[in-house]
Amino acid sequence: MASNPLNNWRQSLDSQGLWPRTALARFTVYLVVLDAIFHLVVRIAGPTSKVSNALSGWMTILNVIAAMLLVVLAFHWTKNNLLWRLRNRLIVTYMFIGVIPIMLILVIGFIAGYLFAGQFATFIATEAINEEVQALQHANTDIAIDLANQLNGGAPFSASELKKVGGLKHLGGRFENADLIASNGTKTVVLHSSNPSEAEQLLIPRWLTGDFSGLVEDQGKLFLRSATKVPVGSEILTVLASAPMEGPLIGEIASRAGEIRLIPLEWNSSDENDRQRSRQSGAAEPEKGSALDVQARSRQNAGRSIRAGVVPPPQGWWDKEIQYFVPVPSIVWSIGPERSRQELVTAATGIVSTRVSALYTRLFSSFGQSANLVIFALVSITIIFGVIELFALVIGVGLTRTVTESVANLYEATQHVNRGDLKHRIAVKSKDQLAALQQSFNSMSASIQKLLLEQKEKERLQSELEIAQEVQAQLFPRMSHSMYTLEVHGVCKPARTVSGDYYDFLNLGEEKLGIAVGDISGKGISAALLMATIHSAVRVYELGRMPEREELVAAGAAAMSASNRSYQNLEMTGTAAESPASVLSLLNRHLYHSTPPEKYATLFLGVYEGQSRSLTYSNGGHLPPLLIASDGTIRKLSVGGTVIGLFEDQRWEHQRVMMHPGELFVAFSDGVTEPENEFGEFGEQRLIDIIRENRHMPLARISEIVIAAVQDWIGVQEQPDDVTLVLARAL
Repeated sequence: MASNPLNNWRQSLDSQGLWPRTALARFTVYLVVLDAIFHLVVRIAGPTSKVSNALSGWMTILNVIAAMLLVVLAFHWTKNNLLWRLRNRLIVTYMFIGVIPIMLILVIGFIAGYLFAGQFATFIATEAINEEVQALQHANTDIAIDLANQLNGGAPFSASELKKVGGLKHLGGRFENADLIASNGTKTVVLHSSNPSEAEQLLIPRWLTGDFSGLVEDQGKLFLRSATKVPVGSEILTVLASAPMEGPLIGEIASRAGEIRLIPLEWNSSDENDRQRSRQSGAAEPEKGSALDVQARSRQNAGRSIRAGVVPPPQGWWDKEIQYFVPVPSIVWSIGPERSRQELVTAATGIVSTRVSALYTRLFSSFGQSANLVIFALVSITIIFGVIELFALVIGVGLTRTVTESVANLYEATQHVNRGDLKHRIAVKSKDQLAALQQSFNSMSASIQKLLLEQKEKERLQSELEIAQEVQAQLFPRMSHSMYTLEVHGVCKPARTVSGDYYDFLNLGEEKLGIAVGDISGKGISAALLMATIHSAVRVYELGRMPEREELVAAGAAAMSASNRSYQNLEMTGTAAESPASVLSLLNRHLYHSTPPEKYATLFLGVYEGQSRSLTYSNGGHLPPLLIASDGTIRKLSVGGTVIGLFEDQRWEHQRVMMHPGELFVAFSDGVTEPENEFGEFGEQRLIDIIRENRHMPLARISEIVIAAVQDWIGVQEQPDDVTLVLARAL
């Protein structure tokens, strides 16, 4: 079946985290689609239609909201996708810690360098202008002194006489285009001019009350002007020199900085009538704006910018052309320096085009030939810093790779473990904390693998133990073997899954019952297996007829006659071949040859005969069973011998006792009497007391009470040993 392209496209976007899943993302998509529809409608209807005018405001709002939401979603997508990997997070961290501060420092350094270079270029330009102003001032002062001396000598105040002054030669050279006028307050004469018509329009303003020199703007042009006042008799002689910023003068200024462009800013005033009247009367020009509010003044490029000089040639690929805006210190001639400062008025601005090498040459010009050494030192320091930065970058990248590679290896290893592959191991190549972490992960994986194997083995053993428990449960008596003159009951509570204790009731014929109670050395499965062996052997030797049995019985009878022992108050029934003692001998030989040396068992064997109400028994090292009479007297059944299976050649004795009606037979294992707590052992006497108190109850109930008392004595601790209790009551 062919796949749907739309589903493939959606799955592709979803895998990259671009498919809108959240409500915010879906709302953003809705706004973007709506905004796109609005743009399409406006494009179809035309920008001047009513629909476009109605939708323009909504489009602006949608654009702003959609942009903000897209920024938020982009941040979340970057955080959840790009920044998921540790390597990307470290890269971003290094960007914020190292790269961005360095970039900011470089930007700040570039801005500071640009501003410094601009200030230096401004200093060079203004210094050159100031030097020219000072030169013009010195020349004008010399001329004024010469004119004052001539007038003090009686010369008339006329252009023809004053032009004879030798001091006019100071206006030569770069000031050859300068205009020079002199005024005694009532009359103004032109002493030197390259353009007489412009020189005649040169006026001395009323604000000029002392000496002056500087760059001024007058009628849309820039001039270097210097005015000097000297006393001549009772009058004040004012000499004014005005050099236009053009020709050799501006060239001299530009030669120090590169290409320079001066732009005069036109000053508009509403007081043009005062200007015209002053010019017609020949008097000094009145101060502009006097008695009138100075309106808002506009400065605009008068189209008379002055350009001079050339940009220096580059000294290398790095030597780029740069431009600086230079605020030129100047005043508007018509209003004077005071009002220019008060109203923050400047008459001109400048643009300097130069190169870094030119500024550097100018800055280190005082070093002479040593400037190359300074350049070499700076370049060397830059290279050293660059090498150090490169080395730090390589070290940082290397350390980052070790961290990210270790984390990636750990992540990949966890994925293997998650898939159940516990055999995967990380190849550790370094000797650091991350390598130790990887080795710990390998050790953890190996330990988990080992634990799982052990758990599987434990489960297998547990399953086998459960099977053994079921098999062992089949070995214990499952049916009541009560007789007309005797009722019996037995219970075994294993300390573990299977028990090493043993009890059995054997039906030996009409009104004849065998009772067996034993305890195997050890616990667990080995004791259970030995218990099963004894169980089978007892049943074979008690119920079967084997040749080996007859031989062993004959040997036992000979040993009995040789011992010449007699038993007072005992009645021996049958031959020795049928006694419990002979069975113990057979079992001892069998266990001794078929089990390890450390394995042995205690075993009590008894045969009850209902007709005579007698119990013939032999005790092979087991805790002596008790016969508790109705009056509370106790008889212990301890005749027999040692444990079975430990020594090869051993003989056991047997005894017959009579059981009276109401008398209780009590056989038990050490798991009943030996459990301990902070008060000591449970003890045989405690068992006797409990049975005496409850002797009239059914045997099953007595067994429950005894088992509960033992468990209460143990408390929350683990049961230390198998608990076995066999009861019989004579009827």
